[in-house]
Amino acid sequence: MLPASTGNLSTSLRKFYANNCKIKGRIPNEVGNISSLLDLDLSGNNLVASIPTSIGNLRDLQRFNLSSNKLTRFIGDHICKLHYLSAIYLGQNQLSGPLPNCLGNVTSLREIHLGSNKLSSNIPPSIGNLQDLVVLDLSPNNMVGTLPPEIGNLKAATLIDLSMNRFSNGIPREIGGLQTLVHLSLRHKKLQGSIPDSTSNMVGLEFLDLSDNNISGTIPMSLEKLQNLKYFNVSVNKLFNVPPSSKHRSNRKKLLLSFLLLGITLLFGPATVVFVWIKYRRGNRAPQQEDSFSAMTQERISYYELLQATDALSESNLIGSGSFGSVYKGNLRSGTAIAVKVFNLQLDAAFRSFDTECDVLRSFRHRNLALRL
Repeated sequence: MLPASTGNLSTSLRKFYANNCKIKGRIPNEVGNISSLLDLDLSGNNLVASIPTSIGNLRDLQRFNLSSNKLTRFIGDHICKLHYLSAIYLGQNQLSGPLPNCLGNVTSLREIHLGSNKLSSNIPPSIGNLQDLVVLDLSPNNMVGTLPPEIGNLKAATLIDLSMNRFSNGIPREIGGLQTLVHLSLRHKKLQGSIPDSTSNMVGLEFLDLSDNNISGTIPMSLEKLQNLKYFNVSVNKLFNVPPSSKHRSNRKKLLLSFLLLGITLLFGPATVVFVWIKYRRGNRAPQQEDSFSAMTQERISYYELLQATDALSESNLIGSGSFGSVYKGNLRSGTAIAVKVFNLQLDAAFRSFDTECDVLRSFRHRNLALRL
């Protein structure tokens, strides 16, 4: 364990690294005496109990990493005293309690990593003050309430993961102001309402996951403007299909395709393996892209090849799971990147979920998406 004498270290010490050292026990309060610290890293140990409030005495602290421990209590308002803090890494602990309302006062913050804990309460509206924040990761936790509209003020954010919490109500339309956002995950919540049309303004999006919610209505056709989008998941919601117009059907032939959705009705034990989201890798043969893709879509993919591509559906290839199945990444022998969804046929709702996903995707018109059944 860290001795209390740790606090007697030189007052000129700038960086203190004791990560992955199998340290057990509590963090001594005396650590707050090292007033000159800029970087504190005690990650990957077996530290327990609360984070000492004396951390708030480290007024010059810029980076704070206590991730992958067994800590149980968040530092609370004391963290708001760290006016130069740029990164918090407290993920993979057992932290409980609320996020402090004053968190937005630490305007120097660039990264907040608090995933895989037991944090409760809501997201304080003051978080909108963190206009230089790049990463916000609160997944998974036990957070409740609504998503504050102030989240739209995080103009510099590139990754926001709020999945697997207990947020309710709708997605604020202000979220459309996040034009630099690349990754947004709001899956497995209790979100209601519709997908705001302002989402189409998030032109930097490559990853958008709204699955496992209670979102209703239709997918806004304006989302076709998201030309960088590579992953889009709205499964297990209450969305319904709107038949595309004849104009939309004719335009589909002109769209540049890089994803393919295929259905495979092979029965294996309690599961059915279904091909979803096949990414067509663009090479240097741009003029031949359309012909090559057409040939690939006619190819039959065997169940054995799917197993090979995903390393027998290994846990290391698992990229997501929901109420009715799991999704695994893989690569075909041709080099094509794929995702394979395995439905649990022991659940009657799994059949309805598959039908719903097909209907929803059929109504979505995007240059990177196509449906082939």
